[in-house]
Amino acid sequence: MKEQKEVYEGSCACGYVRYRVESRPLIVHCCHCSWCQRQNGSAFAVNALVEADQVRNIQGEVVDVEVPSPSGAGQRISRCPNCQVAVWSYYLVLSGNIGELVRFIRVGTLDHPEQFSPDVHIFTSSKLPWVELPPGIPAFENFYVIEDTWSEDSFARRKALTEVVMEADSIR
Repeated sequence: MKEQKEVYEGSCACGYVRYRVESRPLIVHCCHCSWCQRQNGSAFAVNALVEADQVRNIQGEVVDVEVPSPSGAGQRISRCPNCQVAVWSYYLVLSGNIGELVRFIRVGTLDHPEQFSPDVHIFTSSKLPWVELPPGIPAFENFYVIEDTWSEDSFARRKALTEVVMEADSIR
């Protein structure tokens, strides 16, 4: 019996870009850092982290824009070329060098964003004072230890990505 994939779809505001996510997220971050606040024009960003090979463009093409990040490595934000909405991003350097293998799907661009409430709140040290965090959801002043926060399944999926990178590096 073939395992059924979970599929989620989303789009930009004008509908030019449509995409499909063919996996549950590794984790959903609600990031309160000042960089996310400025880049999103909002109090925080909600991102569902998904393996890049599980994200498919089904209509239109995105334009990648490189922006600075606190680490200095930068972040690539994929936007609709028409309405400029960010549909996902990826960090050029991410823990374990898996940055380009993980997409940060902007949850608000999903057709059903209510399906992905945050698993964790990060960088709450710069959270706006009027934002109240929900009880029972882990919250960290900065980032967190992945091994202590991600589910066992998500950590195994992340480990598989790290092994792909290590294998590619050994071939070079």
